[in-house]
Amino acid sequence: MPTPEPLDVRPFRGLRYDPKRHPAYSVVAPPYDVIQLADRMRLVARSNRNVVRLILPDVGRAENARRLLDEWRADGTLREEDVPCLYRTEETFTGPDGVTRVRTGMIALVGLPRGEGTILPHERTMPNIVEDRLRLLRTTHAQPSPILVTYDDPYGDIDAALRLGSEPLPIVDLTDDHGTHLRMWRVTDEPLQERIHEILTERRLLIADGHHRYATALAYRDAFPQDHSANSMMMFLTNGASPGLVIFPIHRVVSGVAASVQQQLPDMLRAAGFTVEAVGDGVVQLENAMAKIPHDHGVFGLVRRDLPPLLVSAPDEVPSSDSPLTRIDAVMLQERILGPLLDLPADVVAKTHRIRYTAYSDDAAAKVAESGDIGFILRAPTVREVEAVALAGEVMPQKSTYFYPKTLDGLVSRTLDGPQD
Repeated sequence: MPTPEPLDVRPFRGLRYDPKRHPAYSVVAPPYDVIQLADRMRLVARSNRNVVRLILPDVGRAENARRLLDEWRADGTLREEDVPCLYRTEETFTGPDGVTRVRTGMIALVGLPRGEGTILPHERTMPNIVEDRLRLLRTTHAQPSPILVTYDDPYGDIDAALRLGSEPLPIVDLTDDHGTHLRMWRVTDEPLQERIHEILTERRLLIADGHHRYATALAYRDAFPQDHSANSMMMFLTNGASPGLVIFPIHRVVSGVAASVQQQLPDMLRAAGFTVEAVGDGVVQLENAMAKIPHDHGVFGLVRRDLPPLLVSAPDEVPSSDSPLTRIDAVMLQERILGPLLDLPADVVAKTHRIRYTAYSDDAAAKVAESGDIGFILRAPTVREVEAVALAGEVMPQKSTYFYPKTLDGLVSRTLDGPQD
């Protein structure tokens, strides 16, 4: 890993909805990649000023988003801050595991490094998605969607400074559709802003969620070097050492697998060296059994319609390499099951519609029961395992991690200058 460039985290003059006219709950939205058509219709019905109209304009109509952004700025829907701010956030949420936690952090402007080692990705990106996001960014010159990144602050120095420098009253106080209670405060104290900048200068950031938007920002910067504002992007930073940072697994439901292959799959797995055993009669028992297996030993669950779930354990063997990827269940599934046994190599998975993803095991089981497809139930990697992959310069298959909750778009936006003549 090369010596990283200094990390540059700064306040900025955000563009925010006028709260007197547009309550935050009515105008925020989850990131574009988890919004279905029905979700978009519901969000627009909630408010015709909802940010979803900027992040997911009608297909092929990025200019509509630019027109709306200009209109909303002109009529006062969106207003720019009078001073540069950091935005402290606090999210109280209950995850898919039923446990309530608190995730704290801030939204800030982060410089885009020229080299490797300062901001670390851990998942593959798909070129077609980057092209779509780049088209929108080139047209709107706006970033309404912060990506989620983590920093290492085991003693909570940054959280303490943010609390100390926050204004008394939150500028956002809402509960979203998933029950997450989010509050956000402005931090305008310049000495504290500078203190936070200094603390983070020598740190690295790990991209938790938003790999495609990060790749888009890099592509835009490289395409328009004359736009100096393109040298940074808006990010949601949170402490990687906090118990409020949690990763959940993303399960797979695979279609197009012939019934004969589904019947033979347990024997195919045994022939490949895996141990296969029936566990209970549902995904709850399956996940309980998976949780007892150490993380350095690969395991996943196999779910088929009208059949008991199967616990599939990797053979006891010496790893062929010391890569941290060897300890990630999603990597094992891709390299040893999807590719060689089901003819779904990584390049096909990157663009196929045969795989559906869900963070809820019961949802995966329901999809299998309804469709007759097969489901793979996975464990989530730990934060430290993800960091090890990123620090080694490796990447996991897409949809390997689900940092919960998803960050909300529309809390604050950031505009770019656009290409300069």
